Amino acid sequence: MDAALKPGKGNQITTLQFILIIHSVQLGVGIISLPKDLADISGTDGWIAIILGWLLSTAASLIMVQIMKKYPNGTIIELIEHYFGKWIGKLAMVVYFVYFLMYAYLIFNRMVLLTQSWIMQQSQTWVLMLLFVIPAYMLIKGGVRDIGRFAEITFLASIWMVFVISTLFKDANWLHLLPVLKEGWMPVFRTVNTTITSFLGFECVFFIYPYLEKKQSASMGVILANTFTMMVYLFITIICFLVFSPDEITFFNDTVISAVKIIEFRFIERFDLVILSCYLMVIAKTWMSALYMSVYCSSRLIVGKYYVHAGILLVAMVAFNYIRSGGWVASVKAVGMFSKFGLWIAFITPVFIWLIVLIMSKFKRWQI
Repeated sequence: MDAALKPGKGNQITTLQFILIIHSVQLGVGIISLPKDLADISGTDGWIAIILGWLLSTAASLIMVQIMKKYPNGTIIELIEHYFGKWIGKLAMVVYFVYFLMYAYLIFNRMVLLTQSWIMQQSQTWVLMLLFVIPAYMLIKGGVRDIGRFAEITFLASIWMVFVISTLFKDANWLHLLPVLKEGWMPVFRTVNTTITSFLGFECVFFIYPYLEKKQSASMGVILANTFTMMVYLFITIICFLVFSPDEITFFNDTVISAVKIIEFRFIERFDLVILSCYLMVIAKTWMSALYMSVYCSSRLIVGKYYVHAGILLVAMVAFNYIRSGGWVASVKAVGMFSKFGLWIAFITPVFIWLIVLIMSKFKRWQI
């Protein structure tokens, strides 16, 4: 393994950075269409499904922490190699490499599509991608500590958006939320699948846990990270439900940006462009963090400096977009298919690993 990727003194993250990295990987471009996606299935009761999604993602995150406690000084790759052998470990590297690379590309692609649609209509998406290649490369080269610092800065730099978006409450109609559970619990349960995919990203716990300085705070960290994400989702969803009528909201694909367009100040006409431009920084930390996890796996599979792998993967993503850029429809379809993959990686596989490791750790051979 590249020395720069090894956990240990000088390469650790604080509990706050641990929380914000998880929160930042979860909070990507999906939030922009989330209110509309929820309203399509369960109307204005969709906000209840966010709470159910939070419960499930928090439970899955806590299971991941319990798994990593069995091998605290290595990532999930080293843990699988220890308990299941070298070849199963290599298979896990391939799976996680593909998963995080797809995660990073799909969000990166959606981000530039959003930029093209709202800000730079005349620019090609692959050209817009090139603008982010060097910042992404520098961040990944800095390792997990720089990713943690970037998550802190981005979090602090985006707090002002909450206060600005809160001004939409003056246009709110609270009757849109009533009556609660107007069609019962079944539509809400059908929406849970959408909300738990919005919480995807907490599986990065498998890769950042060994870098955590105070590992005893990991459980509290994952609870707080998922709670922060839930609070943001609830805030944005409810405010969109209040601003738009139950029928009207289903016509806006980029619901949040459409809502922000209502905000007007005397000194600026298109405040939605300011919000979107700043939010690009929030989206960037999502796919850049995911790309780091992918680079971690690829550098274990093929010998070489991890930042060289990062450069190659970034160029490959731009080249792929140049060759095959399908636009919004293709992006929506690809994200839908990826969500099923994400459910297996984030929710189902950890349960199996946890049960097997729990049994195997009873035997002296596998104890650390």
